[in-house]
Amino acid sequence: MTRRRLLPRLSGARATQVLLTALVGLTVCVLLVDLARPAVTAPVRRSAATVFAPVQAAMTGWTDDRLTEVTRERDALDARVKELEAELRTSGQLTELERAAAGWGGHELLPARVVGFSSGSTPVGGRTVTIDAGELDGVRTDQTVVSSDGLVGRVVRTAPTSADVVLLGGSDVVVGVRFGDEGALGSVDGRPAPGLPARASGQLTLTAVGDSMISVGDPVTTLGSPDSIPYVAGIPLGTVTSVDPDRGQLGRTAVVEPFVDGDSLDLVAVVLLGEEVR
Repeated sequence: MTRRRLLPRLSGARATQVLLTALVGLTVCVLLVDLARPAVTAPVRRSAATVFAPVQAAMTGWTDDRLTEVTRERDALDARVKELEAELRTSGQLTELERAAAGWGGHELLPARVVGFSSGSTPVGGRTVTIDAGELDGVRTDQTVVSSDGLVGRVVRTAPTSADVVLLGGSDVVVGVRFGDEGALGSVDGRPAPGLPARASGQLTLTAVGDSMISVGDPVTTLGSPDSIPYVAGIPLGTVTSVDPDRGQLGRTAVVEPFVDGDSLDLVAVVLLGEEVR
């Protein structure tokens, strides 16, 4: 039974081998004739070209022109999707800013995008970022800059269409604040008091005025400056994460973790006041 089943397969394989041998032999003969007598095979070549030329042209047209068109359409759709995603992200950020501003006193905000970062070695003694709004938009020096998370810094330089903002944490950046449930007074800057350990990157130092107690978890907000320049009142700044031991410093001190991450700023807003509001 097994032998009978194998016979047809062997016969088919042998037939295929014979056919391939014949085709190879025929091909060799045609090549030899083509080399010796090109005129004999010229009609065959012309016939083949006539038959296959339209197919080759169609394939070539789809591969080049159609493929190029499809690629262009795909790239255009991809670019449009990215634009819509950016618009949606901006819309969400603006909504968050508006909601936050309503709880901070309803100040008029001028949205701006951060377009550049600088190192901490600047003449104003702190790290700065550049925003894409300037004098033509109503931006002036010493205006408060915020994000939806809280205080970013203040404007230190302006140009017609841009401005530089110094961030919290610089050696010359000191902000009057209130902290705790009772709104005790203090100040926040980027330098620890003498004798205290160095802060981790981004952390700030809260120094209480008088003998006010500081507790872990105390919220810290801006006290506000005269005429709200350079800082308006009531802007969230950060949270107390640890209280320093008493080592003879004039006032109690603590570590504050700011709400705003200066390394990931994107959409911010300049607080416009009085005549700056159009």
